[in-house]
Amino acid sequence: MELAHSLLLNEEAYNQLGEVQKAEFIFEWLSYLEKLLLATSRNDVKEKQKTLVEQLLSLLNSSPGPPTRKLLAKNLAILYSIGDTFSVYETIDKCNDLIRSKDDSPSYLPTKL
Repeated sequence: MELAHSLLLNEEAYNQLGEVQKAEFIFEWLSYLEKLLLATSRNDVKEKQKTLVEQLLSLLNSSPGPPTRKLLAKNLAILYSIGDTFSVYETIDKCNDLIRSKDDSPSYLPTKL
């Protein structure tokens, strides 16, 4: 799982995994990312921020479980506190849209933001 140890999600390695391994890979990457963002220089974070925000938001759309959602939220908060805040409102809008798009039927009940 050392392929999960980078600032950006290794999508090539991620796409080769099975469904269960994908969840583990994402969790490990997010855990590592939390530590890495705090240790990475501001300029490096700003350079890759747009791609990183896109990757994190795409993970939100995949309806992850509570531990993964918590890590996603922490990483977005760290990312915006270290990097530029230029797209924070766009991110909030996407989260609001995601909440609005979910219905309360039994099939969506286990899915939360």
